[in-house]
Amino acid sequence: MLLFSTISYGQQAKGWLIYFGQTQIKDSPFSIHHEVQLRDHQMIGDFHQGLVRVGGQYRFNPHLQGTLGYGFIHTEQAGSPNLPIQEHRIYQELMVSTPIKSTSLRHRIRMEERFIENADFNGRFRYCLFADIPLTEKKFKQGGMYLAFYDEVFLNAVKPAEVDVFDRNRLYGGFGVKAKDNLGIQLGYMLQHIGPAKPGHHILLSFHHNIFTGGLR
Repeated sequence: MLLFSTISYGQQAKGWLIYFGQTQIKDSPFSIHHEVQLRDHQMIGDFHQGLVRVGGQYRFNPHLQGTLGYGFIHTEQAGSPNLPIQEHRIYQELMVSTPIKSTSLRHRIRMEERFIENADFNGRFRYCLFADIPLTEKKFKQGGMYLAFYDEVFLNAVKPAEVDVFDRNRLYGGFGVKAKDNLGIQLGYMLQHIGPAKPGHHILLSFHHNIFTGGLR
């Protein structure tokens, strides 16, 4: 933990704990996405944000999936007072898979309609490129290990006049282990640029869980 408590330039790393879940409906192209994120202003001890996201998914073919979903976000300021703000969010996305040999390569395009407490309506565009690279012969099966990378850019597509088009960029690299065929665990580092502010450093612990109706696989 001490290794992650400070990053370059003496900035303190922030901790994120994330659960990504997908429930696949048996013998159907439909599935349900369910996600919970807990974010901290520090590694732990000063709550920043809680996010819950759920969505209905439809797989058009093995390489293309669409999602329509809803997110609820509760945000607090650092220290005290917390000055909490709540946000309701509707989103639509397409996920395109383009595997290259054993590497899992995915493109995600997402549109968000954001309804933030005491703020004007905001529409945001997001594009993310994911790459998972296996390190062992088991690849993405139980006991396999892999490297995970992504880069995501956020653009304010519908915004108040005083808000810039560029919102933020997230660059991530992590190490993953498949605890089960349907459960991956990752520990990684994310560098986040928000507008003109100095970049933020984040340590992410995430769980990636696939559930199949009719029993776990």
